[in-house]
Amino acid sequence: MVARYLRAALLACPVLLLAATSAAQVVQTDMLKTPLPQPVGVDEVKLATESWAYATTTAVNRDPMGTNVNGMTFGDYYPTFANGDAITLGGLFKFRGENIDPVADARTAPGYFSPSCGFTGELVLRGGDCEIKFGWYNVLDPNSTTPPKPEEIYPFLPEDVWADAQMMTHDTMKETITYQMECQPPLQNGFCPLAWDNVDPRQLDKKLWKRRAYDSGKIKEDPNYKGGYVGFAVIGNPSKLCSQNKYSMMEHNQRNAAGQAWVTTLIYQSKVDPEGFYMAFEDLPMAPDDWHKTGVNGNNATNDGDFNDFVFYVSGINCSGGGMPCTVPDLQGACSVGRTDCAAEGQMGMCRPIIAPGAELCDNVDNDCNGMVDDGMGLCPGAQVCEKGKCIEPCGTGEFRCDMGFTCKTGRCIENACVDITCEAGQVCRAGTCMNACDGVVCPMGQECQLGRCVDPCAAVECAAGKVCERGLCVSDCSCRGCKDGLVCGADGKCADPACANVMCEAGKKCSAGTCVDACEGVVCPNMGVCTNGSCAPGTGTGGSSSGGSDGGIIIGGNLNLGGATGTGANGSGANNGKPTVNDPGCACDVVGRSPAGGAALLLGGLAAVLWGARRRRQAA
Repeated sequence: MVARYLRAALLACPVLLLAATSAAQVVQTDMLKTPLPQPVGVDEVKLATESWAYATTTAVNRDPMGTNVNGMTFGDYYPTFANGDAITLGGLFKFRGENIDPVADARTAPGYFSPSCGFTGELVLRGGDCEIKFGWYNVLDPNSTTPPKPEEIYPFLPEDVWADAQMMTHDTMKETITYQMECQPPLQNGFCPLAWDNVDPRQLDKKLWKRRAYDSGKIKEDPNYKGGYVGFAVIGNPSKLCSQNKYSMMEHNQRNAAGQAWVTTLIYQSKVDPEGFYMAFEDLPMAPDDWHKTGVNGNNATNDGDFNDFVFYVSGINCSGGGMPCTVPDLQGACSVGRTDCAAEGQMGMCRPIIAPGAELCDNVDNDCNGMVDDGMGLCPGAQVCEKGKCIEPCGTGEFRCDMGFTCKTGRCIENACVDITCEAGQVCRAGTCMNACDGVVCPMGQECQLGRCVDPCAAVECAAGKVCERGLCVSDCSCRGCKDGLVCGADGKCADPACANVMCEAGKKCSAGTCVDACEGVVCPNMGVCTNGSCAPGTGTGGSSSGGSDGGIIIGGNLNLGGATGTGANGSGANNGKPTVNDPGCACDVVGRSPAGGAALLLGGLAAVLWGARRRRQAA
């Protein structure tokens, strides 16, 4: 029973929502200003839980290894699953490890993106039976309200067809995404994939669909690409009910009687992949007088506004001002690491956290983000104390005695001048004075000071081909995204001073103005530590209410490393084949989202997709 187990433990690990300033909720442009997205209807939930058995109480007959089991339920294997998760945006994001709130994080702008070198698209959720394609188009003027002509939209995901399957030839059928994803009964009616794992709820070794990503190719070599930004569109079928195109740029969409564009698309920026976005569409036409109605004579189907009809995940694109490493204001410890979200043209995106606080561990990291490292009770077994990320015997016992100038207090050696001083969170005591732990610190190149220690966020990050690590995040190399003025693209794919772009220095050296110099030149280590070969050795420690040091480290979830040089790799933007790596058994410091791909071996083949519901069976027009 241990095998279910790792999966259960991983999903049981809580991902907490962080308070952050967010934009107002998206509303429809109708008279009522209907909030979007709307909740999924009861009938849809019943369809998933009853007809398709995606329910916590469903009895499991075979485990993921194909072994017959008794007395186990779907909820036992997926402890975070709640009824309805198989068909909702919330369930989709939960399963994919995204700390995305379907309501608070929904956006309608900017809707245009920089495609870097190329991008991939994947249908991750289908909850409607329209027959559409998915494509991209050039955005030469982000302020234009004129949609592209039909011939100016270039499909790169094939048509999602099921209704006419009986009339299609085998060769034609093979060209559809439904066929290529190998959708199986009971989902073979076209509402595939779902928002949760791709397993049969009763037979966990049986796959009901296969995930499939489609590549745009090297977009800059595509003769249709005109440079600059691109938008994305669901391409309607003029001969069917779903005849309207739906665009990622809101102003390109159909308009209401007042001349305002209907909201047909919601955009969510991935919290895991700096270059990933979810695009959720309502697929039915929208009449000028009522967005619920199709405007098609004799057709009673309605748009319900839950935005689970078609959800695509596109990776390899950037929005204006978004996806860049940043420091979150007013947050401490590991939680201060963030990424910028999308912004208006020429502005910087808001910095949002990518790490949520977790339980404190003895690992030299402020896991709970309260401004103090390794604080709290019960971090070590028995009488041991936590010191610089390691459980050790307390001072005053055995051979462990404090150095001159330090006093043993509560099992730790504390500077004499700091014995009776308690500092505020985020501060340390030095020479009897509370101060910011990073005051006066100049870390070695490529490192940054976090709560009184120099850490390299990229020390254990392995990025996929075409990606480089910046502050722990895998982003497209500079050959794709370019460099700021005054910098050039180096051979390593990172922007650099022109004088150092192609200079290779030996270990222990760094390039400065085109010359290799000692890597410790100009470095001021925390706590009076010593810099050797470009690394700060632990200093004398700190006193008061905070503890520190520069040894030890942490691998935080998928693609972020804070600290030492050890680690097991990364996922995030494609590294490790999208498989999450479990490095922290207690989930002491949770990444807000792990790999959006899920992990086949570890996550039982995680795919995500939001399904339909019984709300509307539509006939073809």
